[in-house]
Amino acid sequence: MNPPTDDLVVDIVRTLEKQGIPRDSYQLASEFDPEALARLIDSGGRSVEVRLEVCGVSLIVTNLGVRATDEGLSARPECPNCGLPISAVVQLVPDRHNAYPCGCRVRGDLLE
Repeated sequence: MNPPTDDLVVDIVRTLEKQGIPRDSYQLASEFDPEALARLIDSGGRSVEVRLEVCGVSLIVTNLGVRATDEGLSARPECPNCGLPISAVVQLVPDRHNAYPCGCRVRGDLLE
């Protein structure tokens, strides 16, 4: 890991500890990709806000830090192609959008 990733992981762990979640009760890498999250937050400026849940605690991650929230994650919609729950729509080129994690091609406004 690199320093921005390390700092982000420390912020998430401290936030979870403040919510009463012990360090040995989860593995962040099995919940999400810390390096990808750090790159996303670093590259997005103030316009990026990522919501995730670890051990039942809803977190909001921005370039200003990590905070716990009482707002639960909204129900994840199903992919219209394969039926699996999706958590994001990824745009790699201007005219192509893929559901994450299944990878199916979808409309860009699927989660809006």
